[in-house]
Amino acid sequence: MEMEELISRLRGKFFLSSMMGYSDGRFCAQRGKGCAMVQLGAYLAEPPAFGKVEFVLPPNRKDCVEFLEKEFEEVNRLLDTIVCVNVATPKLEWGLEALEFVSEAGGIFELNIHGGYEPYLKQGKIRAMVLPENRGELFEWLDAFSDLRVPMIVKFREGVIDDYTPILERVERLNVLVHFNIRDEKTGRPDFDFVDEIKRRHSLFLLVSGYVRSPEDARKLFEAGADMVGIAEPAIQDPEYVKKISEGM
Repeated sequence: MEMEELISRLRGKFFLSSMMGYSDGRFCAQRGKGCAMVQLGAYLAEPPAFGKVEFVLPPNRKDCVEFLEKEFEEVNRLLDTIVCVNVATPKLEWGLEALEFVSEAGGIFELNIHGGYEPYLKQGKIRAMVLPENRGELFEWLDAFSDLRVPMIVKFREGVIDDYTPILERVERLNVLVHFNIRDEKTGRPDFDFVDEIKRRHSLFLLVSGYVRSPEDARKLFEAGADMVGIAEPAIQDPEYVKKISEGM
């Protein structure tokens, strides 16, 4: 799928954001009513850990593509939607392979620069990559992923650093979409001002998720400039949750 087509299908819509520990295609599809995109994951791209650690993608192309195709088929049986796979990895080459496998299976790849998986954090990966001492490697990764010219999403976490400007200025020049978890732990609400500031300062297609609990929350996020609004945790217990939020809009 070309980036322009992807953006056209996603803009102004809801998505089911990735839910830690809940990556089954059928489970996610049941919670994706009202969504233009359903995310599976978080998965890990770490071939030596396959079979030893949960949620590691199969290490070779044939097995991984077949696995993903089956999961995507489970989603497509219930929904007419785009399927995205959230993936974290400790090595660039493994991440690039995973992007190719996800794309070949018919999905969209989301690079997880958001999570808190301790073994990767100790290596300066996932959300630790936004720290100044690791940012050179982050930029190298983003350039390499963008060079493949395959539509993808990069997911960040608000609050890890005070100012994302240097990172987002770099991202603006690349062929990627940006997803921020914007949950404000102090208020228990989405950080609407954070969304407004990003959209005023940067030309990005922006997906946001975190603490969206009402149609009014979603409306305010769209008004602040969000291009897509995602929901995850509440949908685990209530399969109709996203549908009710979207219908309430």
